[in-house]
Amino acid sequence: MSFSSDLKNEILSDMPKSACCRRAMLLGVLFAKGEYDSDGQIFFNVENDAYAEFLSAVITEQYGKEPSISRPKSGGRCRVISFFSKAAHKYLDKLSTSEPCDAKCPYCFSAFLRGIFLVSGRICDPEKQYLLEFSPILRGEAFKNMISESGVELKEVNRRGSSVLYVKKSSMIEDFLALSSLNDAVFALMNVKIEGELRNNANRIANCEMNNIDRAVSATGRQLALLDELDRCNLLSSLPDELEKTARLRLRHRDLSIPQLAAISIPPISKSGLMHRMKRIMELAEQMLA
Repeated sequence: MSFSSDLKNEILSDMPKSACCRRAMLLGVLFAKGEYDSDGQIFFNVENDAYAEFLSAVITEQYGKEPSISRPKSGGRCRVISFFSKAAHKYLDKLSTSEPCDAKCPYCFSAFLRGIFLVSGRICDPEKQYLLEFSPILRGEAFKNMISESGVELKEVNRRGSSVLYVKKSSMIEDFLALSSLNDAVFALMNVKIEGELRNNANRIANCEMNNIDRAVSATGRQLALLDELDRCNLLSSLPDELEKTARLRLRHRDLSIPQLAAISIPPISKSGLMHRMKRIMELAEQMLA
């Protein structure tokens, strides 16, 4: 099952409890896909039998008409739902001049959006890509204007002769899901973002630590090369006493870090003090070996 299919199955299993919200969901379906022919028969396509049976029950409840379900002439998994209803016909006729969602309660708009998503929406798995799209919506421009009032800015692209509305910003996808009361999907999307940020932070820290290690190894290698050359040329004793002791300590304990060398120095010295000594030793070594 895909993330999108799971989300639609959640819609199917969570039928609105209020009759007004069930009506709003059906209006969302008609708004997105509903058409009528010259005989006044209303029809629309759905993806599969499960969606067809779900919406058939809602149509029967709302309009008192049991719709017919048939296969499209082109075949495939899609199903065509058709029925006669003066109320539904009137709704479609007035869409250009009236509000598409006649909300009777605070939850009707969420149900309306669920209906639209059920028959025309698709959302990618957020672990792979942030993408919410609607393809095709018969009244796409009206939907785009309506949803933009809620802060979700849909873009449009033509795909195989059909207009597709989409959004790729994760925050806007979250907003649409929240407006549709698909809260589990909102939390799933947020969890993916949080986990992604944690992974990115962990990678940044790991990369930073590796870079620090690489720099430290490179610096240590350069120090040891110069000290070895001073020792080969019998020049270590030419260094001031404190610097000579530090240089010989570095050569005896090649694998120790600067803090570890500082701790075993006699007398003990701070890390910054030892780093200062090593810097001075390197400067003198380069002069002496020039």
